[in-house]
Amino acid sequence: MTNARLPDYLKIPSPTIPSFHSRVGKPDASRQANSCGYPVPGTQSPSATSVMAKDYFVSDITWSNILDHGKFDYIVIGSGCTALAFIDEALKLDKNARILCLERGDFWLPSHFQNLPLPFKMVLGGPSETFPWTLSRTTFETKELGFCHGSCPFFGGRSTFWSAWSPQPAKTLMRGFPRSMIRTAESPAFWDEAKALLHVTPASKIDDTVFAGLQTAIDKVLASNLNKIPSAESVESAPLAVGRRSPTSTLRFNKFSVPGPLLGLYDEQRKLALKEKGAPLELMTNCAVTNMTKGDDGVVRIIETNKGVLSWIDEDTKIILCAGAIPNATLLLNSFEECRDTVGKRITGHFLSHIVARCPIANIQGWKPSKSLEIAATYLAGRHPQTLRQYHVQITAIHSPNPDTDADDAARECPDYAAAATYEQLKGSENYVVFVCATLGEFTEKNTQNYVKLNKTKDPTSNVTLQFTLVEDDRKLWDAMDQATYDSIKTMSGQPNVEYWDSNTQGWINSKPAVDTIRIPGIVHEASTAYVGSKSNGGSLDSWCRPHGVKNVFATGGALFPTAGSWNPTLTMCGFAQDLARKLHPKIGTLVRESASQEELLV
Repeated sequence: MTNARLPDYLKIPSPTIPSFHSRVGKPDASRQANSCGYPVPGTQSPSATSVMAKDYFVSDITWSNILDHGKFDYIVIGSGCTALAFIDEALKLDKNARILCLERGDFWLPSHFQNLPLPFKMVLGGPSETFPWTLSRTTFETKELGFCHGSCPFFGGRSTFWSAWSPQPAKTLMRGFPRSMIRTAESPAFWDEAKALLHVTPASKIDDTVFAGLQTAIDKVLASNLNKIPSAESVESAPLAVGRRSPTSTLRFNKFSVPGPLLGLYDEQRKLALKEKGAPLELMTNCAVTNMTKGDDGVVRIIETNKGVLSWIDEDTKIILCAGAIPNATLLLNSFEECRDTVGKRITGHFLSHIVARCPIANIQGWKPSKSLEIAATYLAGRHPQTLRQYHVQITAIHSPNPDTDADDAARECPDYAAAATYEQLKGSENYVVFVCATLGEFTEKNTQNYVKLNKTKDPTSNVTLQFTLVEDDRKLWDAMDQATYDSIKTMSGQPNVEYWDSNTQGWINSKPAVDTIRIPGIVHEASTAYVGSKSNGGSLDSWCRPHGVKNVFATGGALFPTAGSWNPTLTMCGFAQDLARKLHPKIGTLVRESASQEELLV
């Protein structure tokens, strides 16, 4: 069944296999030859890609039509969290919006890997992570840094691996942000909409048997003794993107990832299109964007990809960059010469420490352990007392009375699997509470030796050099946040009989482990590569998130942030992507073709 009013570049594929109920009675008249082994056997070697592509992704025929004469309201580059946030909001406002989403990778995981069976833990890192840049030797040889975590080159992007911590930063923590962004974030609806999209739920309200009494006890002891951690400013039950998809759902802990919701939007739009009440959402995989070309009027009408050139003649199509801070910067640097004055000149992000400790059960006041696994997740934030640079501690407390049989639940429900207790740490700790503390601090934005810049390699999707270095302010913050982590552990444990995990001996010791064993190489949450601000002050984007001098290209994600803060950025990134969709909708905000007011770009 198709909608006759739709052009041939907006196709609605029908299901290949009817439901059980439609098979009852007379044979389906729409059945095609070879669909059931008649008159010859069907395909014997289908791949995961071919199975998904037939029903969900753009076919070769439809893509040919798109290249020839396709016309879209929005072309979204990337398929991660900000892509979902923008597309979801745009379709809420207009079910007839014509949207094409381009993903450079293939379809792989249908959900967050922690929602899948335990053996899927093996897919974390390795081949599932790619690095679309050349790392500078300086960064490679800096022991504390070593590398920057890469991209997940598949449909859904990093959302299938992220930790799901989703704090809401206070206005005071958005240092250096322009008035336009601060004003936008001051609206309560800004945060409410983003939290609803990601199903953000405080750990204390997950309401399952795992996040229970231990969660209450840890939250209480930290909140009532925050003054014992001198540089700390706030503490809260960890806000996690793991909540129920509906009020009646019995699944209380389900890590959020993009593939399911985005395919859900696809299915919803497909049904609406069949009823002539909406336009289908077009999803294209294995399509890497390499360049954009704008005319003399500042409007882009050409997008080059590895699958051909998209082009159009009007100025109505808007291009939304959702590929991540460094890929977005790479595309801007390759596409617009004027962007090379500002894009990539600043890059920030987070460095990490990882400290594991344990204390006897009796040390945790006001808590009586159960006979099954319990986990607590708490978010503590603070600043260096002199530099005011930010850090936060992601605290996971675990009591596992049966490490062997608790393994499945622990793997599924630890907030951050990459920073969770290992089996070796839990084995022998049956009468202890194990604390796993992942602490993140922000790189200063004032280090001019940190950059993303074009190099002479051939591939335009990765022809940049990335460099991160450490300066004195970074090192001061790193010392302060490590001390805050130890103070937090002492506060939670009541101090006596605390032991720390030593990675050198792979065992518990009574003293703090060596500094070089707790500082974890691998930069995360890169940001600021194309931040909102006036060009004279180094900014790359106007208050509509457009590159200066380009009228119909809009960026999303951490690239927009003038500073990284220390807070996990996904919630904020999604909020600004949703806001962009609202601004671009004609009934809410009229797109100003001239340059945005310089007043809005002031800090």
